[in-house]
Amino acid sequence: MVAGLTHFCIRKSSVLSQICGDMVAFRCYDPSANGGGGIHGWYSGLSPEFRAEIDATLELLALDRDLDAVEQVERLHGACEGLTEIIVDFCVRKTEVHIRILGFDGPGRDEFTLLTGFEKEKDNAIYGYYCPQAHQRKQGVMRDGRRAPPCRFP
Repeated sequence: MVAGLTHFCIRKSSVLSQICGDMVAFRCYDPSANGGGGIHGWYSGLSPEFRAEIDATLELLALDRDLDAVEQVERLHGACEGLTEIIVDFCVRKTEVHIRILGFDGPGRDEFTLLTGFEKEKDNAIYGYYCPQAHQRKQGVMRDGRRAPPCRFP
């Protein structure tokens, strides 16, 4: 797999005037020594079509400084309070696919940490497994930011 950008950086002299500081930098939960664990392990196991959809969504989100204003981003409540969900919905061969990535704002300014991802099927029961996992990972990142290095994708 080819390493990707953590965010885009377009200089003022180009046609676009987006400045690096105006974008979100994604960090990925991965406490492993080899960089293949955490959310990277989940992502690597996805099909190329799924990864392409996730990459496209994250690339577009990285251009926004305020993720709260983006339709594909939703603050969660209840047992998931304190987490944010990135919604990636698409079709593959006429089959609807609903990917969810749970994360949080931080640990640094203009950073968003991706904690865990999953495919949502019919109901919300799956959140009962993934929200506690995401909370545990978030606590680990807050104690030690090295548990969430810059993402290797998109």
